[in-house]
Amino acid sequence: MRRLDAWLKEHPELVPLMARRWGLKLEKRSQNDPEAVAKQMLEAANATRVYDSLSQKERDALKMLNGSGNRIAQLMFSRLHGDVRKMGAGQIEREKPHEKPANTSESLYYAGLIGLGIDKLSSGLGPIVYIPDDLASVLPFSRTSYNLDPAAATLEDLEEDIDFDEDEESDEDYPEEEAPVQAAAPRATAPTPAPSRESSPPPTSAPGRIRKLDGVENPRAADTSLVDDLTTLLAFLQVMTVRISGTYALDEAARQVLRRQLIVNDPQRLTFLFLLGISSGMIYIEDGVAYTQRDVARPWLEASRAQQTQQLAQAWRTSTDYVDLLHVPGLNVETEGWSYDPVASRGEILNLIQGFVPIDAAWAIDEFISAVKDREPAFQRPGGDFDSWYIRSESGDYLSGFEDWDAVDGALLDFVITQPLHWLGLLTLGDNAVQLNAYGRAFLTDQPFPSRADADERPTLDSDGVLRVSRAFSRFDRFQIARFTTWVSPATAAKPYEYRIDAAGIQRGAAQGISTDRIAKYVQRVMGLEQLPDTVAQLLHVWKAGAQADVWIEQVVVLRTTSIEVLDAIWDKPQFRRYLGARLGDTAVTVRADQLEALEAALGAAGIDVQRS
Repeated sequence: MRRLDAWLKEHPELVPLMARRWGLKLEKRSQNDPEAVAKQMLEAANATRVYDSLSQKERDALKMLNGSGNRIAQLMFSRLHGDVRKMGAGQIEREKPHEKPANTSESLYYAGLIGLGIDKLSSGLGPIVYIPDDLASVLPFSRTSYNLDPAAATLEDLEEDIDFDEDEESDEDYPEEEAPVQAAAPRATAPTPAPSRESSPPPTSAPGRIRKLDGVENPRAADTSLVDDLTTLLAFLQVMTVRISGTYALDEAARQVLRRQLIVNDPQRLTFLFLLGISSGMIYIEDGVAYTQRDVARPWLEASRAQQTQQLAQAWRTSTDYVDLLHVPGLNVETEGWSYDPVASRGEILNLIQGFVPIDAAWAIDEFISAVKDREPAFQRPGGDFDSWYIRSESGDYLSGFEDWDAVDGALLDFVITQPLHWLGLLTLGDNAVQLNAYGRAFLTDQPFPSRADADERPTLDSDGVLRVSRAFSRFDRFQIARFTTWVSPATAAKPYEYRIDAAGIQRGAAQGISTDRIAKYVQRVMGLEQLPDTVAQLLHVWKAGAQADVWIEQVVVLRTTSIEVLDAIWDKPQFRRYLGARLGDTAVTVRADQLEALEAALGAAGIDVQRS
């Protein structure tokens, strides 16, 4: 791990400059102390303030570096953003590179945001540009998600009440495959205590089963978005360096970034997804970093959606990495010396569901929990021992003995039904009841999940390089697309995934050995195109030459506006954006040379006056 204080100790001439440049509130004697200066630079408020003061070009350079695991070959970075003139204290005082930087690299270096060093590259040891890891963790990259657009869906966006239209072939007995549903919130209260035998309603289906209900109120239908979100997670681990702390805990900064690219932005569900990836062998940990095991992940990515869902359900059934009881809200389990078999416990719960509930109708969760308490209360307690586990409630009180069964064992049953089984797309969840769907019934009886053919929906590609990829498109191909693009936004009910082919994405692909020729051929193949849009083809051509050239010269037409608001209004409208190229800043954008007159006509028709200079 590269630390900011270590970098400052290596460059004492920069320490007082950082204190002034960052406006740190330090005593005079501390202004030359690398540790004191680093400590205040790592305060989130200070880091955010300095980050916000950067130009768009400077932020883009930092985001590209951050998206490459906070390090990149110096040669590549210098080609894009210029070289740094390293100066001593006297020269800094005379030249003032922090006030008059020669280029973007120099501006970031003398702002204390990047360092220069030596590290292992694909070709051996070599010079690199890097962001100190502790500094990267407090810079507000999560607002833009490692070059990801801040328009990505948030949890609040996904929790809006939306009615989704189903296609003609949809069947409410199957998980909804196209429309993501909102995350199921944990139930606010603990399960109700079991009623007495005299007051229990008689079963109306089979002996030993709880009663059937007429239906599910306010249903949240199961969907298969877990498949899509695992695809996103696998791609994320393929292109990002994601560190792990403790027992399989994703780095918090990475979690915040990743969650903005998931269909369901739920931290509990992300933990479930990550541990399922480990249990299935598609994710592995090495030296504290999480990686995608591509030879294991590929067959899963290429499988049908039903097969993918079944494999995830089976991975949960046999997982020792995900211990359901440890994730029940409000319970704090002391695990030292604790003996617990999550696979056996989970198997007992599934057997109880199969034995107690009407498999083809709706049923009440509370009635199921009461039935288990009445008939099989020790389902997860070896030898019926309710006193040996050390579990605390949210208030810190120990929960022990059969009198706390509802708070522990009952809460686990409630959690498994409303979270893992619903996340896996096996049941519809409502206010008063749940109902197993076709996948859920097949899972309980160890049958293949019924499958429907995936729709063949090819992506679309705009002239500005934005790829729109449907959830129905091959997960394997979306994984590949995500390796060489900038991620814009996840799928929602109203739109597909969006990825952009741009310089940052191409550079990310290059770091994985993906050439621009391979990108061009791949995009043409999966989209069925004879040729790419001119702007995309030109971008790929320029970056192909970039491996041999240090400078590119090209003539472009530039559209300038009087304010950022005017350019944003033009940029956001498809009828104008189709004529535009790369954005050059807050008030300037390139125009496709052969489209100048068409753009002028379109702007004029919208009442926007255009003047040529």
